[in-house]
Amino acid sequence: MPRPRVKDEDRKRVARACDTCKRRKEKCDGQQPCLLCKRRGREPECVFSDVFSKGGSHRQTSTPSSQPITLKDALNESNDAEIAIESLLTLSGSRSAAKTPQYDRDLDDVISKAPVPKLARLLRDGRGKFIFVGDSSNLAFVQNIRRLVKAEIGECPLTSDPLRHAMCEVIPPHKVPTPAQSQHPKPTVAEAQDLIKHYLLASSGVIDLFDPDDITDHLLSWARDSTAETDFNSSIYYLVMAIGALTRTSSDLDQAEFYFLRGREIGVSSFLEDPSVLTIQAYTLITFYMLSAVRRNGAFMLLGIAVRAAYALGLHRSDISNLFEPRERAARERVWKSLRVLDLYMSGSLGRPPATSEVDGGSVSWNRSSRDYEDIQMNGRTTSATLRICFIFERILNEVYCRREVSVQLVESISRQYRDWTMQLPAGLQADSLDSKEGSTAPSLRQTIGIAHLKGAYYWSIILLTRPFLIFKVSSKIKGRSEDEDSAGNSVTMTLSEACIDAALRSIEIATDIVHTIGVPKRLFMITNSTFISAMVIGFAIFGDFDKSFPLLSSMAQAEAILTIMAKDDLSARRQYEITSYLRLAALEHINRRDQIQMQRRRQDIHNIFGDPINKANGSTPTRPSTGSHTPDQVLASDVAQNGKVGNALFDMADAGDAAPPWQLRFDMPPESRGPVLTTSGALAYAGEDSAEQVPPLPRTDFGQMPDAGYLSPDGSGIPSLPSYAEEFPLFSLMTEFDQLQDPFMVRT
Repeated sequence: MPRPRVKDEDRKRVARACDTCKRRKEKCDGQQPCLLCKRRGREPECVFSDVFSKGGSHRQTSTPSSQPITLKDALNESNDAEIAIESLLTLSGSRSAAKTPQYDRDLDDVISKAPVPKLARLLRDGRGKFIFVGDSSNLAFVQNIRRLVKAEIGECPLTSDPLRHAMCEVIPPHKVPTPAQSQHPKPTVAEAQDLIKHYLLASSGVIDLFDPDDITDHLLSWARDSTAETDFNSSIYYLVMAIGALTRTSSDLDQAEFYFLRGREIGVSSFLEDPSVLTIQAYTLITFYMLSAVRRNGAFMLLGIAVRAAYALGLHRSDISNLFEPRERAARERVWKSLRVLDLYMSGSLGRPPATSEVDGGSVSWNRSSRDYEDIQMNGRTTSATLRICFIFERILNEVYCRREVSVQLVESISRQYRDWTMQLPAGLQADSLDSKEGSTAPSLRQTIGIAHLKGAYYWSIILLTRPFLIFKVSSKIKGRSEDEDSAGNSVTMTLSEACIDAALRSIEIATDIVHTIGVPKRLFMITNSTFISAMVIGFAIFGDFDKSFPLLSSMAQAEAILTIMAKDDLSARRQYEITSYLRLAALEHINRRDQIQMQRRRQDIHNIFGDPINKANGSTPTRPSTGSHTPDQVLASDVAQNGKVGNALFDMADAGDAAPPWQLRFDMPPESRGPVLTTSGALAYAGEDSAEQVPPLPRTDFGQMPDAGYLSPDGSGIPSLPSYAEEFPLFSLMTEFDQLQDPFMVRT
């Protein structure tokens, strides 16, 4: 006999649940979309079906509007293309990424349709195509800043920037005649010498393909010989001169483009299908030129050809290169080092997986017992400062941004490599020919630029490693989560956040010195990148009130001045200057509102002591509660409401003071208790299945319980190091979107 139907008023569960809650065996509230789907950011996937089977075959009775939106639907079926693109490009793929493998297996048919929430960050290039940028990219960080800024101060030029979904790309000119249609004479010897000088300056510390004296002698000999026009080496010489012309003056752009087209034509026709060191050198020069000309996606694609050719020749294995005679071995190692720098620069700035690796080639050993890299053993390449910082970059991109989680144990491991890198920096500069020669009191201009590139990469890598902690600190303050300042977890997070800010400030100092140096070439794309990402970190830190401890506003002004100089010749610097100026205005607005709130709080305290004659004289009755019966946060919230200020009143400040910290770290917790995680956008997520319940506060152990000797590095340099048992910290994940904040770009109907 069937069980009688339960009356609605007697039900403890809803009559029907959405398919996602059925599959995950979670309690659904029966609404569409339900509460759990809203929290996960999966509103389009909240579907109610009459029949649901685990095998994936089910008959849906929902309306068409509840179906997953595909890329085509989002662009073609909307009456407002701007709204559709807004919805598409601002919903991070990490927000609706699968939390468990079971989800992927059950909904293969839905995933194959590429629903919009599954798409990661997409931008439009110069031709209107969608281009992917990953978590580590500068533009993805800017998008996260826009979300948090809008949650803090509302709409502003930064959040409503009409170009916020565009990627700055220069379309190659079409008016330049092709080499086959124009006979441009070779440069004179004096002209060629000036071009090679600018090439060596611009490429110092980035690509090191040739010995400076050798390439100068060979190119000048080639310029004197009118017959050597289309041999294999001509491609190299034309590309070298193209880079020199591009970085010399803006009036040489047509000449630079002609040399570039000529060199590329000879190279493609001569050795397109022939892997050789000459082939890799040509494609590396093409990549460098395109990066300088703000054609990054094309450069990214062509560098892949050079990397695959390098793997085919075994350039990634130092033991293979050692089989060749010294001159050939040096050429192979120069080429590999240049590929590493360009590959990791583009991977970090665009957020795409690296194509090169020292680990894959067996040049770096892994200690399985300690689960860490042993002393970096790159055979003959060990002393190169450039290769060592490249390996640190590789670890950060692969172990943090590809795995999308960062633990304090990982930070400790990488910090040891940083300390080793700084201790061996003099020998590393000598290996890279960036040290001062004997008898000279100061480095040459080429060495100065190379050192600036190297130090800029060092500080940029620190920013990438510690940026998730800064995002968490700032977003926690905007959200209003109370934190115990004495807790060990808060202390570690604060230290790493300040390390991120300090690295940005030092990068600005390096860029300021280099742009004001006489004779520096134009279009130094690595200096521009370092300045921009540092300005974003500095401006973002102001929203966490770090300007009370660091000179952030003056450093932002410095960054704007640098980008102004760069913008005269670089289109990307012009765009980055606009974003930086928008962020500075938003930061000033935040400071103004913060000061207003603090002034109102202090004024109320003063009035409670001495009275308010102005309101009494006007016959008005103060409506604000006194601090005798209310908390300061309640008084502050009342002040904000009366004065029309938004500021930090986006959340309930009265409740924020009573709420317990969402998580507290401890040092002695068991490894299986790793709970909280951080996201790329600074989200606080929890390990395991999604749950609406908060993780209870964990007992904590202060830094004060640790012996002082543990803070010093083993080498005795006095550089603080993380505790040896940092492996007991929870993980910080970079996977899930920051869904605690209201998505300011969500399209509402």
